[in-house]
Amino acid sequence: MQIYIMALGWTPISNKDNLIADMFRIALALEDPWKLTHIEYDDKDEAWHLFLDFERGSLFACPSCGASCKAYDAEKKDWRHLDFWNWKTYIHARVPRTDCTNCKKVTLVPVKWSRPMSHFTLQFDAWAMRLMAEMPVNAAARELREHDTCMWRIFHHYVNQAMEQLDLTAVKRIAVDETSSRRGHRYITLFVDVDTKIVLFATEGKSKDTLAKFKQHMISKGAEALQIQEICSDMSPAFI
Repeated sequence: MQIYIMALGWTPISNKDNLIADMFRIALALEDPWKLTHIEYDDKDEAWHLFLDFERGSLFACPSCGASCKAYDAEKKDWRHLDFWNWKTYIHARVPRTDCTNCKKVTLVPVKWSRPMSHFTLQFDAWAMRLMAEMPVNAAARELREHDTCMWRIFHHYVNQAMEQLDLTAVKRIAVDETSSRRGHRYITLFVDVDTKIVLFATEGKSKDTLAKFKQHMISKGAEALQIQEICSDMSPAFI
C-alpha cells in the first residue's frame, strides 16, 4: 500500500518514509525506550495500526520499588487511540514485565498512554468523557464507533475515581432535589454543594431514605451530618 500526501501534487510516500513516522511519533509523544517500529493501514476496516516496541536490553523502572530493571519478558497489548483523519487508530505494543532483584517481584510495567487493564488510551478516555458530558452515552458510543458497554466502563471508572477523591469535610450548605431519570416515574435524588456547585451524591428514589443514604455517605467520607448548616430543598414531605 502507498500513502499519498497533497503538496503541489499527489506525491506517493511509502509506509517507511520518515515523514509519516515522525508525524505519528509527535502525535504519540513517545519517550525512550519506546519506539514506533512500523505503521499499517487496514483498507477494509479503515483503521491505522501503530506498532510500538523497545530495544533489547532497555531499562524500565520497577513499578514496586522504582529500581531500574531489564525486561524479564513481555505481553502483547492493544489499545484504541484517538482517530486520525476520521480513521480508527490502534496501538499495539509488547509491554515488558520486570523481574526486580531488589524487591523480588515480577511486575508488568505500566505504560504512560493508558491506565492499567484498559483497552483504550488516556486520550481516547478523555475524548469519550467529554462527549458523554454533552450527550447520552449511547449517542457518544455511536459517535466513537464503540459499544456502549465500553463507554459505561470508562464513565464509571472516572466518576468513581472522582467520588473517591471528593472531600466532604468542608461542606456547609447543600441543595437537595429529585428528578425523573427516565419515563415511568423512576426518580433519583441529587445532593449538591451550594458553594462549589459540585454533585456530592446521587441515589435512586425520592423518599426520606435518600437523606439517610447521604448521611451514611458523609460518614464514610470522614464528614459529619452536624456540619451541614443550611439545606435548600423543595416542599417535598419526605425531605422535610
